[in-house]
Amino acid sequence: MNKEDMTMNMGAMQDMMKGMMKNMGGMPDMCAKMMQQMAGAFSGSSDAAPSSTSEIGGLFDEWSRTVGEEIVAFIKEKGKASLPDIAAKLKISEESTLFFIVRLAREHKVTLGEIQVRPHGA
Repeated sequence: MNKEDMTMNMGAMQDMMKGMMKNMGGMPDMCAKMMQQMAGAFSGSSDAAPSSTSEIGGLFDEWSRTVGEEIVAFIKEKGKASLPDIAAKLKISEESTLFFIVRLAREHKVTLGEIQVRPHGA
């Protein structure tokens, strides 16, 4: 597969992920579903879609690793980064970014820090 095909496939994968995140509901529902998945509901990201082919699973795994590496590099460069900063840098939603941050934290590649309550209406 050449680089242009990979780029097209990753773009399609990003669109698919955005649609999935949109269909997951609000932030509390999305977080609960992601935590369930990360806690072992699925043994690996390739298993997350039973009807997918191993090729699709492999592409998702490769894309996920690439995004994770980009997040880690960005945080190293900045020293620390917020969820909105990372999402803006990667041009993905904050919800998708949260998925990757939680995964990276579970893999001990990043450390989660301060958690705050947003002001009402924000």
